[in-house]
Amino acid sequence: MAFGPERVDETEHHHPSVCPLGHPLEPEPTGAPKVQQVAELREGPVVVTEHRIYGHRCPICQAIVWGTLPPGVVEGQLFGVRLQALMGYMKGSLHASYSALADFCRDVLNLPVSRSHLCTVISRVSEALAPPYQELQEHVPTEAVLHVDESGWKDCGVKYWIWVFCTTGFSFFVIATSRSSKVLQEILGEVYGGTLGSDFFSAYVKYANRLQPFCLAHRIRDIKFLTTLPDENEQRFGRVLLLQFKRLFHFWHLRQKIPKYRYGRLMLRLKTRILTRAGRDHLSPKSATLAKRFGKHGASIFRFLFDPAVPPTNNTGEQGIRGSVIDRRITQGSRSLMGRQWNARIWTVLGTCRKQGRSAWHFIQEALNAHHFGGPVPSLVPQPA
Repeated sequence: MAFGPERVDETEHHHPSVCPLGHPLEPEPTGAPKVQQVAELREGPVVVTEHRIYGHRCPICQAIVWGTLPPGVVEGQLFGVRLQALMGYMKGSLHASYSALADFCRDVLNLPVSRSHLCTVISRVSEALAPPYQELQEHVPTEAVLHVDESGWKDCGVKYWIWVFCTTGFSFFVIATSRSSKVLQEILGEVYGGTLGSDFFSAYVKYANRLQPFCLAHRIRDIKFLTTLPDENEQRFGRVLLLQFKRLFHFWHLRQKIPKYRYGRLMLRLKTRILTRAGRDHLSPKSATLAKRFGKHGASIFRFLFDPAVPPTNNTGEQGIRGSVIDRRITQGSRSLMGRQWNARIWTVLGTCRKQGRSAWHFIQEALNAHHFGGPVPSLVPQPA
């Protein structure tokens, strides 16, 4: 893979002087040159600058006037903005521990620093990310379609929960003490007016409005599970439902090629068959439990058939939370309120920048510049195309 011309910093030209037999060559090259690009680290990637600030006495008023630091330098801070942003990026994106960051600074940057100083740096980065994080939180309830998912988290051994609220344009994370619908109310309000895609966890069912879509992938897994049970009646019920869903998805994938009136009739017929089958009496216990869900939430489960804004699964939410689950496995959780806030903010920045095609490292730099020197705070809110 070659870099574009805008990314090339230096160009070196290499001309031979003689042929293998020692004959002189023509001065002008023949044809286009061969191109070899090489990306390499500079010998000293970090520059340490010592700023000496002098005070001069005024001969008239006797006041001592001190020199000022140049723009971009924060008084009392050992790391500059770009290096702070790099530590924050590595801590969040690469799941690096403070010990690993200290090793990197010593071994690669030739910059020995303590773990406590790195903890202070991450705290400053977290403070800088708070305003764009808060802005996105206020935006989340205004989205017409959201996906939500949750997973466990530990803080000093105490059980917490990671929640993600996401679209194709952002991922917003919260670490909460609860897995209940109260978290949904705190983030989305008492009643959410949009479409909230989720699985069948009780908190979502309790919070859902009547048109709330539920992830059909979970129901398909439940149906497949029935076909593995020893009870022949359970197996038969599962096989029948699987056949109907295969037909349903076959025509759903052809929805752009089928006339709308025919597509509507097909979907309505298949939906009715599934709900009729689920509504029969004398089903086996596990089949009856699944059938009850179809009967109670049929309108929500099948809403994707007729609403193009609603996907049939909650893959967006499940994929959105995957990075934080990896972080949990590597780091074993957080150790304080500051740690929980840091994780929620950096996951939000990393996930959102990835979806928006932006550099998370540059975003962190912009947030730090706004935090230290004022100016516009970078935004994570998706901009209209």
